[in-house]
Amino acid sequence: MAGIAGVLGNNKDILDLMLERIKYRGPDETWKHQSNGVNLGCSEMNVGGNSHKGSHHASDASRAVILDGRIYNEQKGDKSDASMMLDLYMLYGNDFASKVDGDFACALCDGNKLILARDWAGIKPLYYGHDRDGNLCFASEAKALVDISYNVKEFPPGYVYSRELGFRKYNNTAVDTPEFEDFDQAGKVVRELLMEATEKRMKDNAVTGVLLSGGLDSSLIAWMAHEIKPDIECFTVSMEGGQDLPLAKDVTDYLGVKHHILMFGEKEINDIMPLAIHHQEMYEESCVHGAIANFLAGRFINGKARCVLTGEGADEFFAGYDGQYKKADNPEELASIIDNLINVAHNTALQRLDRLNAANSYESRTPFLDSKVMDFALKIPLEHKVFGEEQTGKWIVRQAFEGCLPEHIIYQTKRFFAQGSGVAYIMRQQAEKVISEEELATFNRQEGNPLLSSVEELYYYKIFKKTLPHPSFDRLVGRWDPMRPAFFPDWEKPSL
Repeated sequence: MAGIAGVLGNNKDILDLMLERIKYRGPDETWKHQSNGVNLGCSEMNVGGNSHKGSHHASDASRAVILDGRIYNEQKGDKSDASMMLDLYMLYGNDFASKVDGDFACALCDGNKLILARDWAGIKPLYYGHDRDGNLCFASEAKALVDISYNVKEFPPGYVYSRELGFRKYNNTAVDTPEFEDFDQAGKVVRELLMEATEKRMKDNAVTGVLLSGGLDSSLIAWMAHEIKPDIECFTVSMEGGQDLPLAKDVTDYLGVKHHILMFGEKEINDIMPLAIHHQEMYEESCVHGAIANFLAGRFINGKARCVLTGEGADEFFAGYDGQYKKADNPEELASIIDNLINVAHNTALQRLDRLNAANSYESRTPFLDSKVMDFALKIPLEHKVFGEEQTGKWIVRQAFEGCLPEHIIYQTKRFFAQGSGVAYIMRQQAEKVISEEELATFNRQEGNPLLSSVEELYYYKIFKKTLPHPSFDRLVGRWDPMRPAFFPDWEKPSL
């Protein structure tokens, strides 16, 4: 993991300020490249194992690159991630991003030319704006741009930008996945691709643990990691009575691996809530729920591991969010909901994952978000993902790994991390003590305010505004429910 930032212009002091604000993303080394009016900076974290020190920046006589992410192209060999990115640029020019197998946000300097790019799923973050003098500024997190830019925007996933070409969308051509004839064949490919994805994320020996909630996705990742590295360790956080903890214990007992468990309560939730909201840059209810457990997990992991695997991405690409898709009235609406959940992942689940890892200075790797896995998942028809009268999600994944773990783990129902750990109930009670429904209704009637869904969101929003005060930051916040607007258009203001 790394924090990247840059300025296209002569204000070098801004670069130092932005890097300092996100130093926790890369506490081990700071590197800068400044020439021809292009100023690039990278704060890097060394995750250990056989990974390269300085793997997130590279330069030659006339070019430089800074990178947040990991590159898995087969031709990479022993090169660092950033060196591989620079090689791809030299081979393919402005089409380099389409050739990357990995998750990334990057900036390239070629003489006086600046190029920005982001992976198509939005796994790694990037934001940009202009300072008072009109200089283009960018950074890994929006908070780096506070009081520097008042028009902060998210760099769109799947795009390359340069001043000469503007924003240009690209199609990922770095991977090629097989076709299939039936359900069984597709399931076999899913299992093979996920095993391959897990193995290549563990190849540098940096991964020493798994963030295990006890849900299906992280449990499968734990099983695959154990197949590759039998001494892998697992980390779980929970409140007393949390539904996930017994399942997580069942998984680690079955695998026979070391299990680190952190128990927490209401005091810990209240103590870290403002910090978690600030770091994840969000006030959306479900995301804040998950932020608490994830933030505490990060604090727990810090000092025990620097690089772990997680199960993020399975719900989006294999239809696991049954609370959303069960609202569909027909197959077309179901397909639309699932597509939308994939499209908003970059500023909901993936943003939460990235920020709360970064805040605690550790790296997570996500096999379900491997380029080949995602590409193949998009080929699989919905009837292979959502099955039966109960509309069981992730069906093809469950079937592909049947027998690898106990049946009650494979066929458990979906629970959000915050529900399974016990966080959501405490947070709802806390918000209702200080915010009323009348106050929420008044807030939602005010022009320019975001449309909030509950007293909880208003409670979180007030905390959010303390460190991200400008209205432009409100519009960066994503929504789990893609069918619901984040703001009322002027002609759709709620009536009294």
